[in-house]
Amino acid sequence: MLNAFKNSPRRAPNWRWLRAVQIDGGGKRASRSVDGPAGFEWIRRAVRLKRRFEQANNRPDSIYALLERDSDLFWAHSMWAEDKAPTRWGVEARIIAGETDEEIAERVGVSPTVISAYANVFFDIRDKVNHTDYMVNVVMADAVTRGLQERHYDLLWKLLGYHGGSHVLNAVINKFTATKRPDTPDEVSGFFQDFAINTMKYKAALATLTVQINTHTQLALIDSFVKYVEIERTTENASKAHGTIVENIGAMLSALPFKVATKLDSAAIKMLPFDDGAAELRNDELMTLATGGALTNKKEIQAMHFPETNDAGIK
Repeated sequence: MLNAFKNSPRRAPNWRWLRAVQIDGGGKRASRSVDGPAGFEWIRRAVRLKRRFEQANNRPDSIYALLERDSDLFWAHSMWAEDKAPTRWGVEARIIAGETDEEIAERVGVSPTVISAYANVFFDIRDKVNHTDYMVNVVMADAVTRGLQERHYDLLWKLLGYHGGSHVLNAVINKFTATKRPDTPDEVSGFFQDFAINTMKYKAALATLTVQINTHTQLALIDSFVKYVEIERTTENASKAHGTIVENIGAMLSALPFKVATKLDSAAIKMLPFDDGAAELRNDELMTLATGGALTNKKEIQAMHFPETNDAGIK
């Protein structure tokens, strides 16, 4: 009950909706002194929506009438009512990241007034964003009490949006960092290289957030930290260490035979010169041809042949 009041230290993000539920159940009416001027207006509006929604009882004509009366709050409530919906998680994370109603609406594909209604009734935290303990211990309390897993998208998005801002949140939600789109087939290899490096960075960051500390992982974590310290120590500075890691990963990926397949470049056609030969290609040789490579011993393989025969047998 106490988390439904404006000045509560553990005020729920949807405190105005909770007040509307209390009032609808016979609780104390909204007041400007207790709920604040803005809270007073939004709570009264939420009470009206709740009562009319229940009276509608899913009848189409009544639902349409409710939409005409307050479509913004209706659609905001629709988003909030889906407890495990990525759209809801994304809206809340973007509010935490400091995006405006217009920016969020552009991402979600709704009117800014719908986002405003959601932020005011179901996720009223904008005046609390700078209070870090409140944000961590109330808004993202589950991340503190139960720990994080990669599948906890709602908490993960909120946490990274809060600390990293809008650009980081975009990358996390879309799972695809900004990588230049190839303009030619020759640029495809570079695209995959950049994408792989960025994806590895993202997954490494998730690992640091989600790995549990227990008897099975603590030594491995310490070992990984010691190795990272050694990398920093053997380079001039942390920036160069970062560059060394990225360069090594890039060199590894560059060695992979990424190639854009075409009809003339297909593996089947590249096998033709060897189909009638006496020698069978090894697995590594088949793989080399299939991925667009060339055999260094091609001439020797093609030179191999079966003994000539006649009707009586071998000559």
